[in-house]
Order: sequence, then C-alpha cells, then structure tokens
Amino acid sequence: MSHQHSQEIELKLILEPQQRAAVLQLCEQLAKGAEHDIFELNNAYFDTDDLRLREYDMGLRIRQRGEHLEQTIKLAGQVLGGMHQRPEYNRVIAQPVPDLTLFEEDIWPDDFPLFDIQRELKEIFRTDFTRHRWRIPQGDGMIELVFDEGEIIAAEHRQPICEIELEVQGADTAAAYKLARRFITRVNARVGTLSKAARGYLLAGKSVLEPYTHADFVSQQGQDDVGQGLYRALTYALQYWQHNDACLTQQPCVQAVAGITDGIRLSKVVLQQLALFEIDVSDHILRLEQMLGHLGWLSRFDGLNELIAEDGAYHRALKQNTKLYEHILEQQQHAVQLELVVNLSKRDDYQLTLFELGELCAQQPRHEQLMQTPLKQWAVQRLRDDWQWVAEPFTRAEEMRPEQYLKQLPQLQSSLQLGYCVGALFDEQDREQFRAPWLDMLRGIREILALKLLREAIKDTDDINTERLLSWQEVQLESLLYALERSRRSAIKQEPYWIL
Repeated sequence: MSHQHSQEIELKLILEPQQRAAVLQLCEQLAKGAEHDIFELNNAYFDTDDLRLREYDMGLRIRQRGEHLEQTIKLAGQVLGGMHQRPEYNRVIAQPVPDLTLFEEDIWPDDFPLFDIQRELKEIFRTDFTRHRWRIPQGDGMIELVFDEGEIIAAEHRQPICEIELEVQGADTAAAYKLARRFITRVNARVGTLSKAARGYLLAGKSVLEPYTHADFVSQQGQDDVGQGLYRALTYALQYWQHNDACLTQQPCVQAVAGITDGIRLSKVVLQQLALFEIDVSDHILRLEQMLGHLGWLSRFDGLNELIAEDGAYHRALKQNTKLYEHILEQQQHAVQLELVVNLSKRDDYQLTLFELGELCAQQPRHEQLMQTPLKQWAVQRLRDDWQWVAEPFTRAEEMRPEQYLKQLPQLQSSLQLGYCVGALFDEQDREQFRAPWLDMLRGIREILALKLLREAIKDTDDINTERLLSWQEVQLESLLYALERSRRSAIKQEPYWIL
C-alpha cells in the first residue's frame, strides 16, 4: 500500500476579521489573475483523553470537503518566523472515523503504542471554515495562497479563524516571503506561531500556553561550522521570542513580556556575532534596540517586585511599614505597561522583524570562506575575547561602588547570553562552576537597582520615619555590596570553561 507524503512548508499569518474585504482585495492583486477557488472545509481533530498523540507532537485530523473525506497525520516539525514545516501523511477514507492502521508502519516512532491509541481516539475539537485559494505559478513551481475564515469549536467554546497561508510547492521560499511581507505592511497581518490545531487544544482546555521564564543552552553540534551554529542559536532565540509573543497575544502578562525581552536580547547577541562574518544585519539590530527601549519599564517592575516578593530579603521588614509597602505596591502597578507592549507587538516594524529573522534562519546567507571555521574552535576564541572585555573592569577596580556595578550590567548580561549560544559545546560541570559567581553578580546588580528604587520610595512616602528607613536602606546596600564583593573575587579567580 502506498501512502501520500509531503513535507509541508508554509507561511502562516493571522488577521483581524474586520480586515476581510481588504484581505480578499489584496489576495486578488497578488494572485494576478490566477483562478480563485472557494470551498468549505470541515475538520475534526482527534486524540485520546490523556492526549497521547500530542505527547508525540502529532496531530490527527479528518477533513471533509463536500463528499470527500481525508485522514491526515502531521508529525513533529518546527515553526520559525511564521514558516511551518511538518511532515504529513494523508489517506482517503469512506467514513468520518479515524483509523491509524491505514498509514504505513514505518512512519511511527519505535515506541509508538499504535493499537492502544487507536482504541481510545475521540474528537477533541473542530475547525470549520471557508477556504479561498489561488495557485500562483512561480519559477518551476507554485505558491498556493490561501485565505481561511471560519471558527474553531470546542464544546460550547468558539474562536474566530481569519488567516493567510502561503504554501511553497517546488518554488523559491524567498518569493513566498515577499508575498507575505505585503500582508504585514498592507493589512496589519501578524506572524502566526500557533496552528489551528494548537489553538483548538487551548480552546478545548487540553493544553496551556505558559511563558518561558528561563533560556536553556542551545543544543549545538561539535562537528558544525560557525555558520550552522550561529543560525541554530538564532533559531532558538527566535522560537523563544515567538512562544512568549503567542503567550502575550493569548493572555497578556508581565511574564510573557519578560520572555519576549529575553528572546529579543538573545536574538540581538546572535545577530552581533553574525555581523562579525559580514552578514548585513545592522537594520535588524537597530530595530531590536528600539524595541528594547519600549520594554525598559520591565527593569523598574522587577526592581519593585524584588522589594515586595514574599520570598525576598526585604518583604518582611517592609510589610511592617504599611504606608511604605502600599506605596511600593502602587508604584509597581503603575510601572506595568502591558497595553504598550501589546500595541508594540501589533506594529508593522515588530511583525516585520519577527518575520525577517525567520526568513534569515530559513535562507541562512553565509560567506563560505569566513563561516567554515569549526564552531567549537571559533567559540573558544570568541568566549575568550568577550570575557577579557567584560571581566576587565571587575578585575581592575580595588573596590567597586554601586554606579560602577550598574555600568557593567548590559555587557555582563550580553556575555552570559553568548554563553547560552555556545556553552553546550563544553563540559557542563566546568561551565556551571565558572558561570555561578557571575550569575550571582548579575542578580546582585539587579538588586542594587531595587535598593535605589527603595530609596526613592522612602523619600516619596509621607508620614513615615524617613531618616530611620533611609539609614536601614543604606545598611542593606552595604550588606549587598559586601556580598557582591565576595562574588566578584570568586568570579575573577574562576578557570574559564572553554580552555581545552
């Protein structure tokens, strides 16, 4: 029995339903006379109650178009800058009942419990929509332009579908990116990270979208060259950013903004490395810096949070001074600018940056003679040069005051993020031992910011014992500086983990 298989490469963009007329008009313009098909698609998605297909990152769907029924399994893939890549397998079926045994055996992972899952399959949600389709000839292939409008249905819950998909069929992906860019600039399309299926699981209450709160070391391959390693790091940074951006869209919260900020910073660090190899990314770096400017309120929020966090060093003492504590709480609430970030995420320049970085990862431009250096060899040299530059101010000073520490924060932050990009190439124990005191210093420097905010709050709060509290704040700061001094002395004595 043969089975139909395709590697699906498509760009997905999300639109506001009120843009429908403008979207259809733009589609007709871009299609340049290509035939416009319109048809209804009714899709049922299946899994077990405990989501065993989802555990394998698979999606099972039965699609009905008129009398035609087709069963599709999508296997694990990746999403990058709106580009979705997933292997999928299709079988024509006679009844709207899923049957995994119709697919060939060699598509399943070795440990896949096929018959157990088959017995327990049930419908989880539906996506019913009208599809507008244009097939646009492109070089030796074709780009399929699709506009879907309808809704996702999970029990009594409903959510609108309004999205563009551009599927590349033997054509140049650059042409698809060019078309997609027009939707962002003309009808305010957003880069689509979540598939209809992922949104369906969320609507059905079968999955939760939670912000990433901590970056991991990029899983680098020792045998790769610099080009492969840097694009892998950029891919990770972009996926980290996109995931948190999807969280912001779904449920705006400070944790999602923090994740977006980390993703942008990590992307910037990787782009700065690519720039060393004559890859023209200066516009992207500039845009990322502008975005980080809009996210600056987060450090104030974090500083105030450090003061009132229940597991923090200052909560108990501050709680005893009701007026000061309430003033800090109020300041923290005023610091939050979620609406500003949500609006930023809808802007063309934000969406284009996400989109173009995805395109950069897909195209991976490179100067061969510059980027053929083995990744590990380059990483040793780069980490050494970077750390000499970062560590020098910490090594030179006999004693450091708060302002000196604060001045070093951006460089220290970037350097530790560079470690996330290539640190996995080296021994984990050596790496963690080296990074620990530097990470302690990073936390300590952020705590200096918190104590500066505490000083402001004490001065701004009426009817409190200002002098006594300012004196207490100074004692806390001196205690922190003592701890930072110990971390600094420990950090500069550490043996670098990249020395082979």
